[in-house]
Amino acid sequence: MRITFHGATRQVTGSAHLLEIGPHRILLDCGLFDSDRIDPASPNRVLPFDPRSLDAVVVSHAHNDHIGRLPYLVKEGYAGRIFTTPATGDIASIMLRDSARIQREDVRMAHIRHPHIETPDPLFDLLDVEWLVERLERVRYEEPREIVPGVTLTYHDAGHILGSAIVQIDYKEDGRDRRFVFTGDLGRRNTSLLPDPAVVKNIDILVSESTYGNRELEPYERLMKQLHAIVARAVRIQSKVVIPAFSLGRTQRMVYCLQELFATHKLRPIPIYVDSPLANRLTEVHRDHPEAYTPHARALMDKDPLYFGSKYVEFCQTFDDSRRLNYQRGPMIVISSSGMCEAGRIRHHLRHVVSDPDNAIVIVSYQAEDTMGRKISEGVERLQILDHWYDLNAAVYVLDGFSGHADRNDLAWWYEQTGGEIEHGFLVHGDPEAMEALTPVLQPFVKNPVKLPEFHESFEV
Repeated sequence: MRITFHGATRQVTGSAHLLEIGPHRILLDCGLFDSDRIDPASPNRVLPFDPRSLDAVVVSHAHNDHIGRLPYLVKEGYAGRIFTTPATGDIASIMLRDSARIQREDVRMAHIRHPHIETPDPLFDLLDVEWLVERLERVRYEEPREIVPGVTLTYHDAGHILGSAIVQIDYKEDGRDRRFVFTGDLGRRNTSLLPDPAVVKNIDILVSESTYGNRELEPYERLMKQLHAIVARAVRIQSKVVIPAFSLGRTQRMVYCLQELFATHKLRPIPIYVDSPLANRLTEVHRDHPEAYTPHARALMDKDPLYFGSKYVEFCQTFDDSRRLNYQRGPMIVISSSGMCEAGRIRHHLRHVVSDPDNAIVIVSYQAEDTMGRKISEGVERLQILDHWYDLNAAVYVLDGFSGHADRNDLAWWYEQTGGEIEHGFLVHGDPEAMEALTPVLQPFVKNPVKLPEFHESFEV
């Protein structure tokens, strides 16, 4: 096998790994880089391989850094099958249509702001997404599927988000069985909503994520106690709690955690408002897959008519619904996107709560450098929101342990469960510091030195 790493090398975005097994060429993921999609020099506009030469595409899960360039791949000539889990296929169609809409709007605004500068076309449009959706082939967990002659794909539950999968590829080489495994993004253990990541054994070649390879996150029980205290404070002083959250995964997890607080921790229920049109559509998909959740989560959510919904949860559908929240008295909780506070409706909610010390802002996910979310989590004195400056007086709580990514301890546990005897190991999907910290954790289970690939670097294994 030859494996070439065309993304997520010493960084966390742009997942794209090309496997060559005999005459077959299989692409694992085709995600967006953290780069302006309408920039002519964006790496998102460069495919370092001929899409028409690919025999199959295998997708691990539906976050944009893993699926965001799939329509571009189709646009550039790929006409084969794209394998996903059933839930990932449902989510990807929504996420990619939304991405096409955003790109079209970005191009329109660029024409208005800089009419004398030529703006490139969007990376892809809605028609490209529709062609992509036609090529999706859904594969259930633990059901092996031959994707090209002599090569079998098996998906295992990664516990990261709904539909996320560990990718197992089995094939023969010189008469012996070999097994390649790509972790995709692994989830945390013991988080109540989704199952723990499945364990895979007898691995010959492992490609592992390393996002939190240098961090130990707080356990779920402690996070729930902290969230309980924050909401109890809002009840006591009749204030607002604003939670910036990604539309996919984090919004649904926070709604569930609050439901769990109200149902099992005897906390007085208060209104929860989910203000994100994309999150609303994605929550519908989450309701369509009750089999994905732990028995504990299903038992709790079965008590309500709708999963991720109850008489305390309201999904805002219109701008008027959203604006109304800014003038409504607490106690109340608003969950809105974007998760890093860089766009979307969350900015409008922040400017109405940020200067009042009675209110609270709860950061529940990773915040990239230079984003508004990072500035809030670091406690800057003043914030610029929608061209106005505001004093940051609201209470700020950072509970990033609610992340869907495995931390250093979770990854160490997973490696140990494999049984070792791995011939070749590679670390991707992490900052250099995270990869370097995780290398000695993985190395005892790998016979050869663990590799940290460079961009476009190839290995024969």
